[in-house]
Amino acid sequence: MRSEESSTLAMKDILHHVLTVEDPKGFRNFLLQNMTYSLGRSLDNLIVLRSNLVSRQHATILAVTTPKRNSYLFRIIDGNLEGTRSTNGVLINGKKRFSHILSHGDEILFSKDTKAVYQVISSLSHNPKSRSPQSSSLNENNLSDQSQNLDIIGSIRCSPLISIADSDLSVHIRETINQFISSPELNPQPIIEVNLAGKILYLNPAALYQFPEIDDMQLQHPLLQDLLKQLIPLVTPIRNFFTREVAINGKVFEQVIHFMPWNEVIRVHISDITKQKQAEAIISYQIYHDSLTGLPNRKYLHQYLVEVVEKLEDKKQKFAVLFLDIDRFKLINDSLGHGIGDLLLKSVSDRLKSLIRQGDLLVRWGGDEFAIIAKTVASQDVVVQIAETMIQALSLPFSCNGHELHITTSIGASIYPDHNTDVEGLIRNADMAMYRAKVDGRNSFQFYIPNMQEQSFQRLLMENNLRRALENEELQTYYQPQIDLHTGKIVGLEVLLRWKHVTLGSISPSQFIPLAEETGLIVTVGYWVLKHTCLQAIAWQNSGLPPIQIGVNLSIKQLQQKDFLSSLKQILDETNFDPHHLELEITEGIMMDNVEEKITLLNQFRQMGIQLSIDDFGTGYSALSYLKNLPIDTLKIDRTFIEYIDHNEQDQAIVASLINLSHSLNLIVIAEGVETQEQVDILRSLGCDRIQGYFFYKALPTEEIEALLRAQAITKPN
Repeated sequence: MRSEESSTLAMKDILHHVLTVEDPKGFRNFLLQNMTYSLGRSLDNLIVLRSNLVSRQHATILAVTTPKRNSYLFRIIDGNLEGTRSTNGVLINGKKRFSHILSHGDEILFSKDTKAVYQVISSLSHNPKSRSPQSSSLNENNLSDQSQNLDIIGSIRCSPLISIADSDLSVHIRETINQFISSPELNPQPIIEVNLAGKILYLNPAALYQFPEIDDMQLQHPLLQDLLKQLIPLVTPIRNFFTREVAINGKVFEQVIHFMPWNEVIRVHISDITKQKQAEAIISYQIYHDSLTGLPNRKYLHQYLVEVVEKLEDKKQKFAVLFLDIDRFKLINDSLGHGIGDLLLKSVSDRLKSLIRQGDLLVRWGGDEFAIIAKTVASQDVVVQIAETMIQALSLPFSCNGHELHITTSIGASIYPDHNTDVEGLIRNADMAMYRAKVDGRNSFQFYIPNMQEQSFQRLLMENNLRRALENEELQTYYQPQIDLHTGKIVGLEVLLRWKHVTLGSISPSQFIPLAEETGLIVTVGYWVLKHTCLQAIAWQNSGLPPIQIGVNLSIKQLQQKDFLSSLKQILDETNFDPHHLELEITEGIMMDNVEEKITLLNQFRQMGIQLSIDDFGTGYSALSYLKNLPIDTLKIDRTFIEYIDHNEQDQAIVASLINLSHSLNLIVIAEGVETQEQVDILRSLGCDRIQGYFFYKALPTEEIEALLRAQAITKPN
């Protein structure tokens, strides 16, 4: 193997391996070509993760060759090659891994604010022409011939020169500068040396071979265009390194420039990064566009609106944000299938494209919703005309694979600056106006008005947002520790659901849980919570923590589902979670009807090894007569009896009776809502086994719970 091949993989036209990193400072795409990559927050890493929450060297990516397939794969390992692991570990698709062969689509989580997606691109031959915020338009060129024939020079574009302090040099730049430093004639990459007078002093063989006309053209060659003009004003005693990109006829070259003040020589290292730029353009296109319709997506919309607002010279100039939703689209999906639904969405997209005015923007927001940005809106009448034209055009029939479909649409609009000057506010208000149009009978248009906050409207808005919460990954599981009063240790966790809406922010469980119960969405949400909890418990065990009892609340709606038992078994089988560490929490209100049927179901849970508890006990007194017949393990006393236990003798007497009754039935007793030392002392004196409440811990996210469990030294012994 030649020296230049030892650290770089040959670029294949068949497969290209791309790592898209998202950290607090944004998205970046890396075309994986080297044999080894280090990742972490230190600037010495080839891939720098710009977050203080990751380790200095968090992970390492290694190329693994597969001779039989004449290709290669990439393996990611936690930490560095010396065996030092990262602080947080590496989660692949939600599971903690020390070592993992990457597959297309794998999501890598380094910390709660830094992640990456690995993708394998099968072809770079079709560069998307659609504009996206981070893409660069590159023409296709045949790169098989290394000799760059520039006799006919068309477009030339040079990026601004970027100055880099010595202390900030990346590993890539250091390697570029130091590679073959004593024998530049052996370097496979072109090297050019120029003095401050503009005379070329040296060309290595690679430069002469790839750019044979450069010796004649001197500084007139596109590679050296404006080099001295850009460089000289930036040179300082501590800043002698620079980078820039030069695009020539669609090919892109990276230049690493080293000014050597002791002899006033400028050394330029040149690399052809055309394929890397093409790969970045494809990935950027995928990030900012919808795969089904080809339209820009919600990420693009947000960035686009931010730019529109920033560039407005006259802040009184109006533009409109319109949200369009297909009425009863779910009925089409459910009755004719998702294939027909997708065909309809593409047809709607095509018809809307034909209606969009020049300069306006059409976006697929998600699901059956589209967004339109109407620029240069002189009055509300213009927006009304746009909306009515769309409603009428979409009322005409669609032909989808032999099915003639008739639809109606609801549209809402907000206007800048009348209805908001904030991007998120404009989007939220247009969304609210659209749902107001649905409330008013669908197939209509509404402007946003400030009094759209009435209860009936908010309920519909909340319901629709909740339906989309799982799809948009807005739901999160938090965990509240249960403390053993004898040892003070965490002996169990209760799963509590949290919802962080993309525009509304954090929504209280007291708002959305009753709504989920009423609409039946609790069945879907409950299934997700069960599966997510089991996966998280397995991830903790894989990271070295011992199993811990985890309680999940069940709704009466879930227990009424005929397939709930089989669904529960399927979750346990798929996640490989031991049912002995799962506790299902039911409220005593569930036992108020069909008691025999419910007891049979609870016994089936027990036969699987699942623990059972009665939650919020004490709020339904008639359940006392059934308590001795229930196959339960734990009784949780409702917080209403704990709140005043330190100065209400009646509450104290009730709690004492419940504890004694539970112990006579060999049940564990947990007091909920404990918030003061006085409550703790009384409960301990009454013989309560465990407590749960803000006095010790509120409900915490996954990372903080894991830290607590490790801190109390309950990890597995080595």
